Amino acid sequence: MKEAERRLGPMSLGVRNVLVVLVVAGVAVFGVTLFQSPTAAWSSLLVAAFYFLTIALGAIAFLALTYITKAGWSSVVKRVPEAMSTFLPVGAGLTLTLLLGIHSLYHWSHPDAVAHDAILTAKAGYLNAPFFAGRMVVVLGLWLLFGWLFRRNSLRQDADAAVHHTRRNVALAAGYLFLFAFTFSVAGIDWLMSLEPHWFSTIFGIYNLAGLLLGGFASIAVVTILLRRAGYLPNVNENHLHDLGKLTFAMSVFWAYIWISQYMLIWYSNLPEETTYYLRRTEGGWAFLFYFNVVINWVVPFVVLLPRPGKRSEANLLRVSLAVLGGRFLDIYLMVAPANSTEHGGVGIVDVTTFLGVGALFVLIVYRALARRSLIPRGDPYLIEGLHHKQ
Repeated sequence: MKEAERRLGPMSLGVRNVLVVLVVAGVAVFGVTLFQSPTAAWSSLLVAAFYFLTIALGAIAFLALTYITKAGWSSVVKRVPEAMSTFLPVGAGLTLTLLLGIHSLYHWSHPDAVAHDAILTAKAGYLNAPFFAGRMVVVLGLWLLFGWLFRRNSLRQDADAAVHHTRRNVALAAGYLFLFAFTFSVAGIDWLMSLEPHWFSTIFGIYNLAGLLLGGFASIAVVTILLRRAGYLPNVNENHLHDLGKLTFAMSVFWAYIWISQYMLIWYSNLPEETTYYLRRTEGGWAFLFYFNVVINWVVPFVVLLPRPGKRSEANLLRVSLAVLGGRFLDIYLMVAPANSTEHGGVGIVDVTTFLGVGALFVLIVYRALARRSLIPRGDPYLIEGLHHKQ
């Protein structure tokens, strides 16, 4: 295969124009809604920003996991998560923008509310705007730093094929995975759980981490399959798909395990300060979406991907991964939207346009990153193993 065939061509003008229109429409609708219903606008941005930020973070987690486990098979698909990780600076910027809507999103940010609420008063040392913003800046900065270091070493390895770049990324991966598990748990508690500051869950952080890994692995599978179908990754075979399928399947089961653990313990203990979270999501029209969340994020992947042929089938893996990505949106939406609305009136136009706008921006950035580099990591010491991957 010639080198030119290993690079994506320019995006077609028609597709680019559609994506740009979606970005502009998302900004316009968000801006109009911001004046009419600030809480709805900021909630929509929180869902979209958190969704695509976690997709980029899931890609970095995939890189870190494959580096530290020396998974040679992943060398053939490594360019996909590396490209997805380039959205991280934009995702971080969108997340920081949420600080402008802190008073619309977070009840604890109002001094009057804190003064008349004993629980919020007790939590004020942690839940206050300056400390909240400081934590956000720190965790985003750490993620950006590690993402940049992983990518920098990979770029340098393209130029000189030196093995020490891989060794550096292995060392980085060890530190990153430990640090990331903690910082992302903090982020999930801050940005999502504190939307309802009277409620708490000791496993909410790991629940969000499971969702991040599930969405990240599914998105890598989708992009890999689309590139393979377009002829850009001809060396990806059923064995590579099998491994991507196993990761997606495993994270789906892990997500379901944490989901049922959180739900069962709160249901069993039946404490008023804990049950309010689930009562809100199983009443007022939310119940169908609440239970469908489990179906699309666990039942569908479990049934389809449990058999070995299901994981090795390109069509099956693509359909399941797309379903999981839809389920990931639903999961985040259910963590955000009911916090500000007891009645479910349907997914609104601002939710859809904001999500599609950020999604279009994500596609533009990832496509640009994929097109700028060879899709074959020539200097990777595990490339030969990846090209001849068998199971």
